[in-house]
Amino acid sequence: MRPSQGTFQVFNYLCPTQLNQAKHLMGGVIDIPSFYDNLSGRENLHLLASLSNFRASKSEIESVSALVGIETIIDKPVGVYSNGQKRRLSIAQALLPRPKIIVLDEPTSGLDPQGVKNIRNLILQLNQEHGITVFFSSHLLSEVQKICNRISIIHKGKIIKTVDVKDFLFDSFFSIQASPVEELLHFLKEKNIPYRIQEKYILASLDGNHIPEIIKELTNRNIFIYEIFRHQLSLEEAFLATVEGENQ
Repeated sequence: MRPSQGTFQVFNYLCPTQLNQAKHLMGGVIDIPSFYDNLSGRENLHLLASLSNFRASKSEIESVSALVGIETIIDKPVGVYSNGQKRRLSIAQALLPRPKIIVLDEPTSGLDPQGVKNIRNLILQLNQEHGITVFFSSHLLSEVQKICNRISIIHKGKIIKTVDVKDFLFDSFFSIQASPVEELLHFLKEKNIPYRIQEKYILASLDGNHIPEIIKELTNRNIFIYEIFRHQLSLEEAFLATVEGENQ
């Protein structure tokens, strides 16, 4: 698939014009990794690396195998691997071009809780100890919250927000109890402020520095405020508030 318009940059390469050069800096894992079950993990890694015109040495395969924790089974047929071990093998495959960036699509899908935790720790290790940038795509927002320090929210095919997770969860959302509620909702819509109704409160995405002037304007409109406080959200709550705000 070719892009219809626009460009993006991967380090010093302007894409899509220099995409082939940029690919050598990237590795990736698809949602459901597929291997040859009759071949060993080592043989699969050699084969997949060769498809990218990368000649993986014995020491490189042993290095990435140890890094992802499958060094003791690397010479066994992949058909005997567990789902978690196959996930680790797929990450080893993504690391063989010596990438600076890896793209992981639902890397914890189908794993039990211990497997999810193991893969999460591995991703964090790749970033924190080896300096690899990880693009992590997932619908499991609790995992995104634990792994990522920066997120982009895609809604209806467009990126509607890119923000640091910490700022998104702790600095942006306020719960408001006010009357009349209809007038408060009218004000939020007029100012294009994303919000959602949550029991007796309106959860609104606001800049904390603007709260005094917002309170002043609401008061001038005879909207009576009973409570307003910063709301500590989970990523799921923040995501839903943002997306629902886009739909209003």
